[in-house]
Amino acid sequence: MCAAVVRRLTHGEGNAVMDWLRSGWRRLRQAVSGIPLTDRCLILFMAILLGQSAYSLFAGAPGSPQSGDIDVIVRTASAAIFGYFLSARGRRPAGKAGDGPGDHLVAAAAAIGLFCLVILLALRNLPPEDPAMAGSDSATATVAQFRDFVSGCVGLLIGVPAGRAGTPSGE
Repeated sequence: MCAAVVRRLTHGEGNAVMDWLRSGWRRLRQAVSGIPLTDRCLILFMAILLGQSAYSLFAGAPGSPQSGDIDVIVRTASAAIFGYFLSARGRRPAGKAGDGPGDHLVAAAAAIGLFCLVILLALRNLPPEDPAMAGSDSATATVAQFRDFVSGCVGLLIGVPAGRAGTPSGE
């Protein structure tokens, strides 16, 4: 019975949900294929680094003596990648208008800003005696970095004229 239900859901004619998922997957693959490989790799690195930073905020005390050093590396790499996203957002080939190479970087920076904002708001609502945050220099530095990412993202989005994402202001 279960196999029949799965077959009907995945191969049934006129299944709106599966059609929607397939078309969404095609659009996602098409959008990602238009992003240069280096930018795709940097987006993946940033997702892993932000995930690790968020996990370390909520998980508590470091597991090894090298944790502090690794946290510094994670924050440094995150800052470098975010800086690239902010600085490279308007680059496009000469004479090319519309959607350009910088648009995916604006979207990536916005996603980073939203992720950091959600983490900061969740962290704000933790009980003050939470041992994961008590007296941790690494957590304090990560919170400050997430705050800077949110501020940088807002600044970037304010600087992009409406309807002209991907081009710097004043061009």
